[in-house]
Amino acid sequence: MADTRYDITVFGATGLTGSHIVEHVFELSVSQPEMYAQGFRWAIAGRNQERMKELVQEYMSKYPGATIPEPDILIANVVRRDTTDAMAKQSKVIINAVGPFRFAGEYVVRSCVENKCDYVDVTGEPEFVERMQRTYHDQARKNGTTIVHCCGFDSIPADMGSLFVKELYEAKGWSPVHIEMFLRMYSGETGLHGGFGTYESAVHGVGSAEVLREMRKVSGLAKLPRPGPPLKLKNGVHFNRDMQMYTIPFPGSDSSVVRLSQQLLLSGYGQPPKPVTNKTMPPTIQFTAYILLPSFWIMVLMVVYGTIFSFLAATPWGRNLLLNHPERFSHGVFSKKNPTDEQLKDSSFEMTLLAKGYTSRTVPNGNVDPDCNAKIVVRGPEPGYIATPRIVLQSALALLQGKANGQVPFGVLTPSAAFWNTDLLKRLPSVGISLEEVVWKEKITK
Repeated sequence: MADTRYDITVFGATGLTGSHIVEHVFELSVSQPEMYAQGFRWAIAGRNQERMKELVQEYMSKYPGATIPEPDILIANVVRRDTTDAMAKQSKVIINAVGPFRFAGEYVVRSCVENKCDYVDVTGEPEFVERMQRTYHDQARKNGTTIVHCCGFDSIPADMGSLFVKELYEAKGWSPVHIEMFLRMYSGETGLHGGFGTYESAVHGVGSAEVLREMRKVSGLAKLPRPGPPLKLKNGVHFNRDMQMYTIPFPGSDSSVVRLSQQLLLSGYGQPPKPVTNKTMPPTIQFTAYILLPSFWIMVLMVVYGTIFSFLAATPWGRNLLLNHPERFSHGVFSKKNPTDEQLKDSSFEMTLLAKGYTSRTVPNGNVDPDCNAKIVVRGPEPGYIATPRIVLQSALALLQGKANGQVPFGVLTPSAAFWNTDLLKRLPSVGISLEEVVWKEKITK
């Protein structure tokens, strides 16, 4: 059956994120046709057949030089199990862009696991990810299936960026122990604008924070060691001298995903079926994440709106209020209107990873201060609808190739746990997600 399956199926093709993924599949076939294997076959899936036909014709006309065939159309609906099962049976890898995932994602994961179809998605919802890992991991491993969550802006730049740092240290024979992440967003005159789906996921994510905490209390995964002295998250507002900006803790999923990746690796779930001879398993580090606020006024706005958002998201009536009035409670950043092409074109992100470690292959016992550090910068275009389609498609292609070569482990995984033994880090710069070594400093002195 595997030989007759579609290489990739994009599920949720007519949604905001899904349609951008479909467009990027066409676009990449024009700009870098070598990315696709000979005989590449693909499909798009969703509920509305007519809208999908219109989408295909729109992009076939926009990209007349496309070197891949026109995609087939599959009808699939998360509330009809027979349709998601049929989609999984016909596909090698499904890219899932249907959210919020806490409500719609499990149906697709279940169909993929039961029908031996590999899977990547663009979720940034830790409660969903950790629930899927606990529920379906053993069955996925038994069936030889790989499910990889968080393969968009949430959280490839942070998780694979941390892997990049670890590999740089490993190449020098050094040991990393700390990574502090700082995210900065850029926009043009039209300002930042996010899609309503992202906002909706954030509302429900804050509302289910207690569920996630309770779930972690009974997790069977390995407990993470603490290499080096403690790296504590600085809560509230701080002025960071290294970055020369105000910071607050990053409210996204990056810290949760990096943490889970390391637990999966430490638990032995990152071992691929084919023996690894040229790489070592990535070490454990301590990780914290912040968002950079370039001015005092932006800092004040973030604190005010963030406080109101957190208060309202904790109750059902508050969540309804937030969801009914996204512009009012996000200072206009989120709304039920899609971002314009100009807003997408003028936006970008820059993620700085400040790493500390030791100039030795072993970590000293006790709270010995690190004696070397590094600065790595990850840059990319607008994160939600330009960077995410590029990242998730490369993840799907890396999964296709990696599974064929025996390089990818089985189970329900996160990006670095799934892709540490593949070429994904080399693929990302080819689609505009750059990873750059900026500074190395040995023998830190106080």
